[in-house]
Amino acid sequence: MTDSDPQAGAGGADSTTVAVAKPAPVIDPSTVVAVHDVHKHYTLPRETLWRDPTLVHAVNGVTFTIEKGGSFGVVGESGCGKSTLARCVMGLETLTQGSVEFRGQNIHALPVEELRQLRRHFQMVFQDPFGSLDPRMKVARIVAEPIEALEDTKLDERRARVIEVLRAVGLKESDTDKYPHEFSGGQRQRIAIARALITRPALIVADEPVSALDVSVQAQVLNLLQDLQDEFGVTYLLISHDLAVVKFVCDEVAVMNEGVFVERGPTEEIFANPQHDYTKTLLAAVPQIGG
Repeated sequence: MTDSDPQAGAGGADSTTVAVAKPAPVIDPSTVVAVHDVHKHYTLPRETLWRDPTLVHAVNGVTFTIEKGGSFGVVGESGCGKSTLARCVMGLETLTQGSVEFRGQNIHALPVEELRQLRRHFQMVFQDPFGSLDPRMKVARIVAEPIEALEDTKLDERRARVIEVLRAVGLKESDTDKYPHEFSGGQRQRIAIARALITRPALIVADEPVSALDVSVQAQVLNLLQDLQDEFGVTYLLISHDLAVVKFVCDEVAVMNEGVFVERGPTEEIFANPQHDYTKTLLAAVPQIGG
């Protein structure tokens, strides 16, 4: 007979079960957001009773990471899925498949209250500065809204933080008592950026943040984004159809078409030596002075 493992007896009186703890996943502290194989599909209404509903693959298997203090741009024509991707990263859309991890936590697997508390660390700037600000609220209330919802702070502390972020984006303390209609488009977008900064987030997702602005004002807002990154170490995910904006702001860029990344790499490299035909077409469509 051969000796047997004393703990291998199935159902024996002296047998014991040894639980082996799984090693904790290693989280790279330099990675702010990690998107893995994200899919988002939408079912359109039936056109007729005899035809199956159409399934739209808005995002179809996207993977990328953004390191702390970095700026990652997603560029593509309208309808390519880039805004849907931004909403997935923010947890505003449920995923069909995949995961989005913020500092190692899968935000789509968190309970509602835990996700709510985590949201202070990632904020969003929307495209339209005219539609994203409540016209019935004064600037002080608009900017303070995130910390009113997410943090337990006293009135004096909230006002001090509002004034701090307004000054950071180039506005004045006296602007707190004004309404959105009293500002220009560029100033309204500065207010939207201040609102995103008020919780001191690690990540800001900016969805077409300057597309509704005049060209001269666009440069001011883009310079502001870079200054804030230098001062506060903010990490950016920038969504845009404007190649010049992405080239100016982002360290790395991904070109999106029909829900997938067709090309990705350092911004200067992609612009200087595009490999994919779609990227070449986008770059060729940019107007050239004297062309």
